[in-house]
Amino acid sequence: MTKEPRTPRPAAVSDEARPEINRRGRRAIGATVTAGVLALVVLLNILFSFAADRYMWQLDSSVTRYTVQTDVSLYTPSENYIEWIRKEVVPMVDQLNGERAAKGEEPLTVNIKFCAERDEIYASDAMRLLQYSAMALQKEFPDHIKVSYINVEQNPSAVQQYKATSASRIYPYQIIFEFGTEYRVRSYDTFFLKTSETSSDYWAYNGEQKITSILLGLTRAVSPVAAFITNHGEDVKSISAFRSLIEKSGYEVVDIDLSRDPIPENCRLLISYDPQTDFMGLGNSAYAGTSTDQSEIDKLDDFLNESCSFMLFVDKDTPKLTVLEEYMEEWGVTIARGELADGTVGNYTVRDQSQKLDKDGYTPIADYVTTGMGGTITSPLRKVSYPAKVVFPNATSISMSNTYFTTFVEADTSTGTPAYSYGRYYRNGVSRYMQDVFRGSMNAVAEIGGETYEISTSVKRFRFMTLSAETRSIQETAYLTTSDPSYVAVFSSTEFASNALLESAAYGNADVLSATLLTMGHEVEPANLEFKAFKVFEMDTTTYTPDVRGMMVTTAILTALPIVICITVGVVVSIKRKYR
Repeated sequence: MTKEPRTPRPAAVSDEARPEINRRGRRAIGATVTAGVLALVVLLNILFSFAADRYMWQLDSSVTRYTVQTDVSLYTPSENYIEWIRKEVVPMVDQLNGERAAKGEEPLTVNIKFCAERDEIYASDAMRLLQYSAMALQKEFPDHIKVSYINVEQNPSAVQQYKATSASRIYPYQIIFEFGTEYRVRSYDTFFLKTSETSSDYWAYNGEQKITSILLGLTRAVSPVAAFITNHGEDVKSISAFRSLIEKSGYEVVDIDLSRDPIPENCRLLISYDPQTDFMGLGNSAYAGTSTDQSEIDKLDDFLNESCSFMLFVDKDTPKLTVLEEYMEEWGVTIARGELADGTVGNYTVRDQSQKLDKDGYTPIADYVTTGMGGTITSPLRKVSYPAKVVFPNATSISMSNTYFTTFVEADTSTGTPAYSYGRYYRNGVSRYMQDVFRGSMNAVAEIGGETYEISTSVKRFRFMTLSAETRSIQETAYLTTSDPSYVAVFSSTEFASNALLESAAYGNADVLSATLLTMGHEVEPANLEFKAFKVFEMDTTTYTPDVRGMMVTTAILTALPIVICITVGVVVSIKRKYR
């Protein structure tokens, strides 16, 4: 019988080797515990950050500063803001989703999309205010409003559907508000108040009112109307890209015969694109047999008195329109014309051999205006490294009418704003001003009949686009007066809004029109939503003394607590090791 071989016993550990093995074991345990603690700290940090972001755990240090006098703070949402959304927006979302549920369709939410990474938004003082205003709505109405972030520089295709045209752009400093098929794209500076109409210096945050206004516009059933005038030979069917851009800016687009049709009740914008015949006045044969009691100019004037807007597109071939042009002079605008020695009278034709797209220089590349109201329109386009070219083919020039006087604005070294000038008008209680938006270069010339008639100078540049406004002030609160102006935008080139240019990614014409529509637009402005000033200007009505001692004690405790914990743990571990 064969015996199974016996497994040899392990050699006995000597007393000399045992301490080393114990030390190695303790080191392994210590390393494991250390790694586990670090992993736990990282995990807790991630979970806390997520929860703080999701549930808006915050300490608004501006509360004490502001609520002493105004009962509002910068980052904490006001009660009126939340109530406006609860009473006006949420019911509309519920109503539509009820209709969709009856059809077996999925519910919709209001989506607020920032166009950069969350950390990048948070790092910006201005964008962070918007972020907190949006997140407050998501926290309060999680089933109705969602906030998300899209890096448009890395993933531009993700926002393709929100572009006004295929050529327009979405920038990181813009915010997209979406509900179903409706959407609005707004730049961050829309949500701030300026020190003046022509300034770029922001002094207060008005985001709660603007966000509420946008959401009301998205969820309400009726959109504002933009009407193309058609009874002066305007070829409005050839500019489908422009019409589409206006629709995507939140308007319903219609065509009207201004001589016979009433202006739609909800109309906020009239457009005359390349008129070939003059606007009519009372007594003209065009009104014979009609029931109208107003001339076209009277209709236009009454329309603009209601804080609405008008766009006019002309070019080097636009005929003399006596009635319309006399009215446009009241808004500071004159089509530049001249007379040659042989008696030839004609519109300026601007030619630029230094900034051009064509061989002959009749498609000039315009210079951006960077100051005043014109600078406000061009600002979104100029915030990129290489601003897109904006072109005005076959352009004439716009002159400032003789009824306006030039106003000079001094340079502001604190903001880097250079000195500039603009046209001003004040008569019979009516205050208007006209500013350039795009101009020709200093090398441009104006021709009449193929001959040079005028040469541009550094002081007198040919105007390609202007924006005029009639100012109106509305006293909303004891400390806030807001402006509710009417606007008139004039373009010296009809081809500026052609399909070819608006659908080309090489040019910025589509972006210019989008920015202009945004500036001229009038949305529903909810009452009782106060602005939040960066500086408190009201006189103190109570005595407020900061608790400096309490703040110092809190700081000392928070600073010393981690040190005390570490020392305590170290002492405990050392004692256990010594007496083990």
